[in-house]
Amino acid sequence: MTCASGSRAGANRITNTRLAWDEPGWLAEATGWIDGRVERTGDVELVRVRPWSAIARVPTAAGDVWFKESAPSLAFEPSLTAFVAGRRPDCAPVVLAAEGARMLTATVGPRLGELLDAGEPAPGWAEIVVRYAELQIELAGETEALLALGVPDSRPGTIAAKPGAAELLPQLGDLIPLSLIHEEVHGGNVFVRDGEPVFIDWAEASVSHPFSGLVNTLRAIGPEEAPRIRDLYLEPWTRFAPLAELRDVFAAAYALGCLCRSETWSRLLMPLAEEDGGDFDHNITAWLEIFAEALAAPDKLGV
Repeated sequence: MTCASGSRAGANRITNTRLAWDEPGWLAEATGWIDGRVERTGDVELVRVRPWSAIARVPTAAGDVWFKESAPSLAFEPSLTAFVAGRRPDCAPVVLAAEGARMLTATVGPRLGELLDAGEPAPGWAEIVVRYAELQIELAGETEALLALGVPDSRPGTIAAKPGAAELLPQLGDLIPLSLIHEEVHGGNVFVRDGEPVFIDWAEASVSHPFSGLVNTLRAIGPEEAPRIRDLYLEPWTRFAPLAELRDVFAAAYALGCLCRSETWSRLLMPLAEEDGGDFDHNITAWLEIFAEALAAPDKLGV
């Protein structure tokens, strides 16, 4: 989950939920769950713990598989990952098991960022954003099914009460159907399998205006390349409207996407105890500041 820079702001906790992996005996219990679904050839290795998830490597005779348990507010991720994999298996990890907040997935392949850093062949952003757009178009008729899975509701009308958001509604219009957005399509969450991009980490997803899911992508790419990548992303959407009209809609959706990021951080952090989530509270306010900047300068992308 990408952190935004900005001023720190305290958060008003609502439940002080403790994370499961902080509890004694959790790893042993999780290992038992894993053993009921795959045959291990070695110890479960806990490789990363964050306020939003715990991830472990599980060796098997067929290769490593990955265990992930999400925080309660993100417990929809296993079901959503399986849903996406069922609709577009080329776009998601292979889900070996999913139950509640837990899932096991097959190894996807190398991370895009690692390939780029090493100078190895890798899909370009042109290919990645087109695949992302095509996935969103395919899922545009699935919004009710997605919401039923527990995917957060960031539809424009839902969050219009936020300061500044209501003015975006007329600009967004109804040219483009609502769909699933993955709010963190960047080099850390795009993996490469058989030379093709695959999207992982669907915990940062919601139902919203599809264009609002490209904010972190363009911020990772940078302002110089952002307009070109935006237009490549918009090309599949020209079945709904001409490119010039889509660009105008995109400007409003980009601002909405900044607000979605603040909502995602708030949804994750507010239920947690201070000792679990306090180091990340500033991201809520930081994304609100970025949202205000996007409203003030709609022509600036990737900043």
